[in-house]
Amino acid sequence: MLLTSNMTAPLVPDWSLLGLVLVAGVVLFVVALISIARNRTYTSGGLVVWALIVLALPLLGSVLWFLIGRRAQSS
Repeated sequence: MLLTSNMTAPLVPDWSLLGLVLVAGVVLFVVALISIARNRTYTSGGLVVWALIVLALPLLGSVLWFLIGRRAQSS
């Protein structure tokens, strides 16, 4: 199909922005797993639970780790 002057290009996502979001999500995921592995607040069981949460829900689990899990105080 040829485009004429009165036609517009089809709606195509901006792959550079999508790629940037994808890379940021992967970096957040990897950094969260490294942070969990280095954490000394939790027992090994607690760390396994957090790692499973991050593995099961990569984006949400990573965000939850940095908002809730990393700052938890030991009893």
